[in-house]
Amino acid sequence: MLKLIRGHSNTAEITRTFTIMMLIIIFITGLSVSTVIGLRLTRNRVEDAHTLMKSLKRSVTDDDPDWNQWSLRSPINTKDTYVQVETAAPKRAAHIYYSPKTKSFLKASETAVPGFPSVRYRHGYGLFYHLVSDKHTINYETWTSLNSVLHIFRLILEDMLLVLLICSVLGYFVMGWLAKHLNRPLANLTQAAQQINHADNISYHEALPVPLHPDEVHELGLEINDLLRSLNEQVLRDHQFVSDASHELRTPLTAIRGHVSLIKRRGQQHPEVVPRSLSFIDHESARMQTLVESLLRLSRMDHVDLTGDFYDATQLIQSTITNYQDELPQPITLNLPKQPVSVYVNADSLQQILIALLSNASKYSPTDAPITVSLTVVDSHPTIKVADGGLGIPNENKSHIFERFYRVDQARSQKIPGNGLGLSIVSRLVDLNHATIAVSDNYPRGTVFTIQLATTPPADA
Repeated sequence: MLKLIRGHSNTAEITRTFTIMMLIIIFITGLSVSTVIGLRLTRNRVEDAHTLMKSLKRSVTDDDPDWNQWSLRSPINTKDTYVQVETAAPKRAAHIYYSPKTKSFLKASETAVPGFPSVRYRHGYGLFYHLVSDKHTINYETWTSLNSVLHIFRLILEDMLLVLLICSVLGYFVMGWLAKHLNRPLANLTQAAQQINHADNISYHEALPVPLHPDEVHELGLEINDLLRSLNEQVLRDHQFVSDASHELRTPLTAIRGHVSLIKRRGQQHPEVVPRSLSFIDHESARMQTLVESLLRLSRMDHVDLTGDFYDATQLIQSTITNYQDELPQPITLNLPKQPVSVYVNADSLQQILIALLSNASKYSPTDAPITVSLTVVDSHPTIKVADGGLGIPNENKSHIFERFYRVDQARSQKIPGNGLGLSIVSRLVDLNHATIAVSDNYPRGTVFTIQLATTPPADA
């Protein structure tokens, strides 16, 4: 036995809605059928009354009703019909004829039904249709009972109410069972989500069980799992970011505190350690400042949209290299087309990307290895390449170099400055410009960063 469904759950709403709809449909159908049948039966009784009137008129011979002939030829059942005939011939005295039991019928009080002047109610006899002939020498009045119509109409209404009662009870439980059956996949999905939400230990790899049917719940489960996967990946990245940032900050802080302690302990007896320690503190604090500024920059870029415009990529690259090449020990080779190349970018961010890539190439390249910057159009896409002749990047590391704080093993030497955030900033700036960046090997040695720029604004701009 199903329990009564209460509350505002989806199952309860479906059960109530479908039960009410079913009862309304049954009520309207029953009422319509009852009305049509009632009207049809009433019409038949009215037609019987008119047929009776015609039969009465045919039964008159020499202004006298021939009752015997009329009763034999009349198709009307006179058991529930009453007739009064009044003769008023000029040469004969007036006379009134009655069908059987009509006199006692007429003694009962009569009430007209409002709105229906031909319908009368006789106390003790019921409802009748009253028909009167036109005024002639013989006047006819008939009363045709409508009680059979009312009886059938009452039976139909009673049957309809009984059906409504049975359907309301059965329908409620059937609809409740059906609603629970249809909502079971959604309920299981909700229960699984609650278990994940209240779990003590979360591995950030949880996923909801996706039912095969119905299609809507199946698609909802897939979308929720995609959202969970994205959120879990973001949480894991944030955890890794906090861990890496803590590590990167802890190292210089430990060194700075060590040198401060050294100055306190031995600064007066050995003044020669003071300049060396102060120089180290200055260097490490500057590195920490750069790290913090890079972190703040990355944090701001997570919640910013850049405004782009149409520029000549050739001119932007030329001006950036002209202003920056004196700060690099390596020579820079430019391979730029003579004709303008139109791109849709944010000019300042493109310059930042180029400077960061040039700085990265300079850190990992010998001073005599030139850095090449080229601009070409590949499949209608303006493409910038920054190639160096440095250490190169192993294949297993290429997919990680744009992650925050990631540095390949051979680059972790203190001789090579950096905090592992430069390429992360480059990747974010590239995304904000709706461009793409890829890394590949530069033969015979070195690395090539390839950027494909957009030529038109994005669709949502």
